[in-house]
Amino acid sequence: MKKNISTAILLISLAISQSAFSQIYSFENGIVPEDWKADKGTLSISSEKYKSGTQSLQINWKQGDILTIPSPAGISEACKSKNGGMNVWIYNESPIKEKIVFSFRNEAEKEVCQLPFLLNFKGWRCIWAKFQGDMNMPSKSSIQSVEIQFPQHTQKGVTYIDLLEFTPKVSWQNMSDAQYKVNRTDYSLIPDFTGYRNAIPKVEKVITDKDDQITVITNRLTAWYLGSEQQSSEKWVKMRKENEKVFIQNGLKAAQKIKIQYNEDRTPKGEPLFPMGAPSTIDGIEAKKFRTINENILLPLALDYRKNKNAQSLKKALYIYDWFNDQGWADGSSMGTLCFEKLRSSGYFHSFFLLKDQLSPEQLERELQSLNWFTMFGICYQLPSHPGEVADNLRALAIPKLIYALSQNKIQEREVALTAFKHYMDNALGIAPGFFGTFKADFSGYHHRGPYNSAYYPHALYAGALIAYLLHDTPYALSETTLHNLKQGLLTFRFFCAGLDVPAGTVGRFPKGQQILETLLPAFAYTALSFKEPDKELTAAFKRILESSDNKQAITEYISNVNSNLAYTSTVGEIELMAQLASTSITKEKPVTGTLFMPYSGLLVAKDSLFHFNIKGFSRYIWDFESSATENTKGRYLAYGQIEYFDLKNRHKSFNPQEPDFDWNYIPGATTKVLPDKILQDKGGSSSGHRNFSDETFLTGVYASDKNAMFSFRMHDITYDQSFRANKSVFVFEDFLFCLGSDIQTKDKRYPTVTTLFQSFSRNTGEERIPEGYILTDPSLMYAVKGGAVRTSCEGSHTRAYIEHGNAPEAAKYHYYILKNKNKVLARQLLSNESPIEVIAQDNDAHIVTHKTKEITCGALFNAQKTYDGQLVSQVNIPLSYILEKQKDNSFKLSVCEPDMRRISHAHMGLLTEEDVIQQEKPYDTRLTINGLYNVKSPQKPVEVSLDREKDKTYITISTIRGENYTLLLQQADN
Repeated sequence: MKKNISTAILLISLAISQSAFSQIYSFENGIVPEDWKADKGTLSISSEKYKSGTQSLQINWKQGDILTIPSPAGISEACKSKNGGMNVWIYNESPIKEKIVFSFRNEAEKEVCQLPFLLNFKGWRCIWAKFQGDMNMPSKSSIQSVEIQFPQHTQKGVTYIDLLEFTPKVSWQNMSDAQYKVNRTDYSLIPDFTGYRNAIPKVEKVITDKDDQITVITNRLTAWYLGSEQQSSEKWVKMRKENEKVFIQNGLKAAQKIKIQYNEDRTPKGEPLFPMGAPSTIDGIEAKKFRTINENILLPLALDYRKNKNAQSLKKALYIYDWFNDQGWADGSSMGTLCFEKLRSSGYFHSFFLLKDQLSPEQLERELQSLNWFTMFGICYQLPSHPGEVADNLRALAIPKLIYALSQNKIQEREVALTAFKHYMDNALGIAPGFFGTFKADFSGYHHRGPYNSAYYPHALYAGALIAYLLHDTPYALSETTLHNLKQGLLTFRFFCAGLDVPAGTVGRFPKGQQILETLLPAFAYTALSFKEPDKELTAAFKRILESSDNKQAITEYISNVNSNLAYTSTVGEIELMAQLASTSITKEKPVTGTLFMPYSGLLVAKDSLFHFNIKGFSRYIWDFESSATENTKGRYLAYGQIEYFDLKNRHKSFNPQEPDFDWNYIPGATTKVLPDKILQDKGGSSSGHRNFSDETFLTGVYASDKNAMFSFRMHDITYDQSFRANKSVFVFEDFLFCLGSDIQTKDKRYPTVTTLFQSFSRNTGEERIPEGYILTDPSLMYAVKGGAVRTSCEGSHTRAYIEHGNAPEAAKYHYYILKNKNKVLARQLLSNESPIEVIAQDNDAHIVTHKTKEITCGALFNAQKTYDGQLVSQVNIPLSYILEKQKDNSFKLSVCEPDMRRISHAHMGLLTEEDVIQQEKPYDTRLTINGLYNVKSPQKPVEVSLDREKDKTYITISTIRGENYTLLLQQADN
C-alpha cells in the first residue's frame, strides 16, 4: 500500500521499550560477577552463544541446582515501581519438559514472588515480566536477592543468559508465551496469542474438497505471486515485472552480507537478531532486527529462486529460516511482545509459501508451527461472539492465515483449516458493533475505534477482496453477504473520495496521506471477478478511476512500487487481474455525484461534477483526531466542523497541510480558538492526548436527495477547554452551502475564537464590504457573510479569512453562504431582505431554515422538550434533524436522522474496555408530532401512525438506530 506508516509504529515501539535494556548484565567484560554462585554447577563466560556483543553467561547446571544473585543492579528501584520487573534473554540447548524458576527473595530470604519458565525449546527466548503485575508481588515488598532454581528431575543441562536487566519499567505490551505467563486479561490491544495457539483444530462441520478445488486455490495464489504469463505483453504487467526485478536485485545485494554458517550440530552461527520492540542500539552495538531481513531480503530470495531458479538464493533463504528459529523466531516465542512484529513479517509469510515445497520435513513442520503462532490462526477455530476484526489482523495476517491452511500436510487437515478460515473471514468482514473494527453499518472503516481511510481500512478492504477472489467458486468461497460488504465498502470508498483523495477528517495521524484510492484498484478487480460474471457496478467504477487522465501518474507510481513491508501486495498477478478486468466490455460509470451522510464517520459528503465537499464533526461516539509524537501534532481541529472542498475542474482544494505556512488554527469551516503552536500541540487534560470524544450525542446528517442535504452537530470540547462549545450546521442546496452557527462560547479570555471561511495559497482572492456584510472569494468559491466581523490576513500568497468571535464569547453566532459559481448577484440576494433563505431558528434549541423558492425546510432540533410552533414538524421526543420537501398535491417527503447510538463511551479511546468496544447500538422509538392530518408510509420499515383530528395532529413513531436516515412520505388525509 502507498502509505508507509512504519515510522510511527517504530517510534512507538522504541518509546515503550527503550528502558528495556537501560541497566543490564551483558557479560561483555568477560567476568562472571564474583558474588554469583551456583550450588552444584559451573558459571563461565561463553562466546558460543550470545544475544548482544560477543559473550553471554553459560550455566552448566546439575539436577536441583540453584544460582544465587545477591543484590543485583537495579533491583531496588525495580521492586519499588508498579511496572518494575525483569527483562532477560535465555538460550536453551536441549528441550525438556521442566521449568527453571526465578525466585525473588527479601532480606529474610523469604520468597516474595516467582516466575516459572519452561525449558521445552531450543534457541533464544525472551522474558518481559513485572514483579507486581505478573508475579503478584505485594506492592510494598523489597527484593534483596534472586535465585534461579534449575530442574529437579533432569540430571544436567546447559543454559545461557544474556542482557539480564531489572528495570523499573517493563513494557505494557508484554505478553504470555509458551515458556511463561503474564497477567493480561484485556486483549483489545495485545491479542491472546497463547489462547489461539492452544485452540483445538476442530470445526462443527468440515467442508470437504471437491474436484481438487484446494489445488485451484493454491494455483490462484501461486499465479498471484508469479504471474500467469497470459498478460505478459500488457504494458502495466511489463512495468510491474521490471520493477520486481529491481526489488529482487536489491534484495540479493542486501543478502550478500549474510553468510551461511552452521556449527557442527547444524545450529546456525548467525549474528544476534532482535524484534521490533528492542532499541536500535544495545550497549553501543547496533541491534539487527528480524524486520530488516523480512522486509528486504527473504521475499527477493524466494522470488529469485521461483522465477530464476537460483539455487543459491534458495540455500540462503533456508539458512535464514534456521537462523531465525535459533534467534527466537519460533512457535510459542513472544520475544517480549509480538504487538507489532506480527504486522511487519510479510517477507517471512510470503516467502514460506513460495519455498515450502523445498523445505525438509523437519523444517516444514517447524515453520508451520511458527506460522500458526505468528498468524494467530487459532482464532479461526474459536466461535466469535460478534462480527468484525481488527484491521491490522486483516491487512497483515489474512493472506498468511490462508497460506497456513493451504500448507497443511494432510488433506483432512487442509479441509478443516480452510473451513475454519472461511468462517473466520466471513465473520471478520461482517458488520461490527460499537467501536469495533473494521466494517461499519454505513461502510465506514474503523481502526483505533474510529474512521481511518488513509491507512488500515483500505488495506483491510484490499486483503478481504483478495481472499474473496482466491476462494471464489470453490467450496470455501466467502458468503454472498461478505461479497456484498466488500462491494459496498469499495463503492462507498470511491464515493467519498474526491478524485483519489479521502476526506481530511478521516486521515487519522496521516494528514498528508489523503491520496489512497488508486491503491484499491486491485481490490475492485478482485471483488468484481469473484462473482459468476464480473460485477458491472464495480467494473464501471474501476474503469472510470483507471481511465481518468488525472489519475494516470498516481496509477503508474503504484504499479512501479514493489516492496514487502507491511503487507506484500505488489505482485505480477495483481496487475494481471487489473488488466483482465480492464479488458472487459463493460463501460465506465459516469462521474459520481450526490450526497451521503456516514454516521460512523461523523461525515457528510456532497458532490457534483465540479465540486466535492466533506463536512466533519466529532461526538460522544466519533473521536476528534489522532496524532503521535511526530505525526499530525497540530491536527486538533480537523473535526471541529471542517468544510473541506475540492475544485475538481481547477484542481484546487481547501486542506493543504503540505504547504509550509499552513495554519492549523484556521481549518476552513471549523470554529476554533487561535492558539500558539506550543499549546495547539499540547496533549491537554486527557491522558490519551488524542482520540478524544465529546459528551454530546448530536451529530447528524440528512441526505434527502442528490442536491439537498444537511449536517449539524453540537460541538463540545471536554479535553482541553470544557467551556468551549458551539452549535454548527451546514445546509446543502444546489448552488450554495448555507452555514449557520450559534451559542459559540468559551471562558478562555487568552485566545480569540474564530470560524474560518478559507485559507488559500493563491493570490487570486478578494474581499468586498457591503452594508449587509461581506463578499469574499478564494480561487474557487465565493463567501457571502451576513453581519459579523470578518477579518483577512495576507502574507504573500497566503490568505486566511475568518469570522472573529472575540475572546471568551458567550453566545456568538455566524451566518454565511458558500457559492459554487461565484455569482455575486446571488450573493447579494442571499444577504438581502429578498433572500430565498429564511432563518426560523438559530439558538440553543434549534437551527431551522427554509428555502422559500424550493419549498424545503431543514431543521436541527437540539431540544426535544420544545414545541416548534408554526412548523410542520412541531415536536419530537428525542433530538434529531430533518429535511422536509414539499411534493405535489400538498404531500411531503420527510427525511429524518436521529443520531444517538445509545452505547457506552468515555473521554478518550484509551479508556474503552473490550466490553465497551463491542457494545451494540440500541434502537429507539422516535416520535414526531406533525401539524395537520397525514397518511404516512416509509419505504424502509413499518411506522406507527395515529391521527388526532380534534387537535389536527399526526403522530408518527418509527424505530431509529445507528444514526441512519429514514424517509417518511406524508400524504394529506381526508378530514
